[in-house]
Amino acid sequence: MDLTTTYLGLSLRSPLVASASPYSEKLDMIKRMEDAGAAAVVLNSLFEEQLRLEQEAIEHHLTYGTESFAEALTYFPEPENLHVGPESYLEHIRRAKEAVDIPIIASLNATSIGGWTRFARQMQDAGADALELNIYAIPTDLHLNCC
Repeated sequence: MDLTTTYLGLSLRSPLVASASPYSEKLDMIKRMEDAGAAAVVLNSLFEEQLRLEQEAIEHHLTYGTESFAEALTYFPEPENLHVGPESYLEHIRRAKEAVDIPIIASLNATSIGGWTRFARQMQDAGADALELNIYAIPTDLHLNCC
């Protein structure tokens, strides 16, 4: 029986696409999904607002106490030990592409105009076969005119 289909412009051997789940976070599970018949895997979303919060927290901790004595500088983390940004997500895309023969679909939830294109391009460059965009806004400012 021929179950081939197309999805997001990709030719798939079947319509079985594994959606984002805890399984898509681990390479061995992505391989197992491929072995079980998944024709593609959607990774969990990269959330731009989460990256922004992490960067703000790092900035806070790096500048907190900067008016202290110079001897106290040793309690600051070393820059090479700081891992903020999409690097780990992009590396996961690269490793997943190397591990399996099925399409890997990245997922993005961005909030800024530049974020959409910047992160999407980075995901494409990392090897993602397609990109799922999660677009929603939850206004928390009662005075915000959203319409």
